[in-house]
Amino acid sequence: MPFLIARAAHWLPIIAACCAVTLVALHPNISSTALVLVALAQLSTLKSFRWLTCLLCISAIGLLLPGLISYLTPESWASTADWQTLTRWAQPIALESFRAPLLMTLALQLSALAILLRQRARLGAPLLLLAALLLTGLQLIPSSQPFTPLLRYTADWPGLLTLGLLLLGQYLLSVRYWRGKRYLINALWPACGLLIAVLMLWEKLHHEAEQRLYQQVEARAQQATHQLSLEINTHLNAMRGFARIWQLQRSLPTYQQWTDQAAGYRQDFTYLINIAFVTPDSVIRHVYPFTTSNLSALGRRLFDVQPAGREALEPALRGQQEGSTDIIELLQGGTGVIHYFPVLNADGVPLGAAAMAVSFPLFAEALFAQLPAEQGVTRWHNGTQLLAQHGDATHPGPWLFDSQVNLLDKALTLSYQPRWEYLASQLSRLPTISLVTGLLLTYLLYLVLYTFQRLGHQHTAMQNSNADLQQEIRKRSKLQQEVEWLARHDELTGIANRRHFLEQADTLQSVRPTSLVLFDIDYFKRINDQLGHLVGDEHLHFFAQLGKSHIEHHGGVFARYGGEEFVAWLPGHPLPSAFKVADELRQKLATSSLTHADGKPLTLSAGVVTFSCPADVDLARMMQTADEALYHAKHNGRNRVECGEINTTEDA
Repeated sequence: MPFLIARAAHWLPIIAACCAVTLVALHPNISSTALVLVALAQLSTLKSFRWLTCLLCISAIGLLLPGLISYLTPESWASTADWQTLTRWAQPIALESFRAPLLMTLALQLSALAILLRQRARLGAPLLLLAALLLTGLQLIPSSQPFTPLLRYTADWPGLLTLGLLLLGQYLLSVRYWRGKRYLINALWPACGLLIAVLMLWEKLHHEAEQRLYQQVEARAQQATHQLSLEINTHLNAMRGFARIWQLQRSLPTYQQWTDQAAGYRQDFTYLINIAFVTPDSVIRHVYPFTTSNLSALGRRLFDVQPAGREALEPALRGQQEGSTDIIELLQGGTGVIHYFPVLNADGVPLGAAAMAVSFPLFAEALFAQLPAEQGVTRWHNGTQLLAQHGDATHPGPWLFDSQVNLLDKALTLSYQPRWEYLASQLSRLPTISLVTGLLLTYLLYLVLYTFQRLGHQHTAMQNSNADLQQEIRKRSKLQQEVEWLARHDELTGIANRRHFLEQADTLQSVRPTSLVLFDIDYFKRINDQLGHLVGDEHLHFFAQLGKSHIEHHGGVFARYGGEEFVAWLPGHPLPSAFKVADELRQKLATSSLTHADGKPLTLSAGVVTFSCPADVDLARMMQTADEALYHAKHNGRNRVECGEINTTEDA
């Protein structure tokens, strides 16, 4: 399995680099170019080309940095129009097509930064890689907005697939260095929770910002529709009033009367290119204003020159009802519609009809003049037929608002499509700023947590090391004590050995008188031969404890001198007292439960010597004298105590 992971970590960057190069060849843009740079940086890391890795990572981050700044910079600092101008200077395409999508920009920059930091956990590389992975996954979630998003936050699926391969390769390459570090997991989980909260907050804020802007633009489109409908109703009511004026007289209106009345209406409604009086035989008798095209229509029969309006004109000439033509080509030029209103005298007799010719281009120009042309384009159309257009139609935004406007019995459509630059300038930068700020705070939180966790881990390791060291010291001290004890005690019997005895005797030799007793167990070799060495060791141990208890009771030192020989140092005991102490020990052993193979009690022989001279003790001579006395005890039948005498006169 480790071999497969290592091979995958090497092949995934190669596959991602090939995919990125293909994307550049098919559709060159900032995202695909940055993908190529990051993939090559990861490959150079595998080959240990450190300088090339740094160069490629810095190039990728720098390539994406202007686009990120354009997402963050407030409109008052650098307007969208300024960014658009800069984009056209670099490449003649729209800003939104030039810069990489926001989430793709951040994911690529974080991935490049993780490579630049050599995947070091203490510098935050695990969090950067996790953030890039979450940003990539966020782009796979479809938008829940009922309208097309204004900005491109997500990349297309080939780019996301390539980025996913890169991130997987980075993870496989670095996981072996991160595995087993408990403090890394403890620092990563809180930062991961904050990161998810930041992404959720951004998702909510940017949806609300675009929805708020969409509603504002939609309200503006509805307001324009309302103004258009209001204007239509206003001029229709005014024309009806104009037609009813002639009910106050019985004869046809004169030229001067018609001109005087029409002048005021024409001043209020400049898009009425002709206010004409039509006689019952459809002849144009009066016109206003006095333009060349209007004057050329005088005396002409509308039934002949404009048959498309006959259906609406005839009822008005008969005094039955008002009407309007379809969208037709006006005699004055251009598209428009003609309203016909019956003109009756005071007796209710039809005198003719008032014809109001409305030019759609002039109507749109007068109505939409208050809408800034640079914000978008407003179109008035009848199905596929464009009636009027106002505003700038370059770089249209993704939002189109259609509203229905009724012109008498005709339903027309008013469309408003704002420009992308205008919409982008009105969109709040707060969601993007909160996203970048949240990522930065998450990174700082990880660094703080990782530092404290690592220090805590090192402190715990140091405490454990100190505890182990103290335990080792205690073991060594105990071992040293055991060694020192073994150096001064007999391992079998547990009493002092010859070395310790000599040290004790050296410290007690200033006491006068002082006596030395040498003990030897009688026929001890028989016990080993007949009962075994194990029983012999038990006998030695029993006698050693018996002698130690007895001699120490009398203020002396008892030690094993070698084999079955034991020695006692009795400071302050004259010869009779030392003899008595030795004999009492002999009796205790004889009356004990220790026996030979034949049932006879175990006995001992002892030699006692006393030194009373104030001169320095000659321990070697005392031992020799005690040994001679012991020899006499054995020679005289054993199980007895003999006294030896040192020639103190000769010594003196």
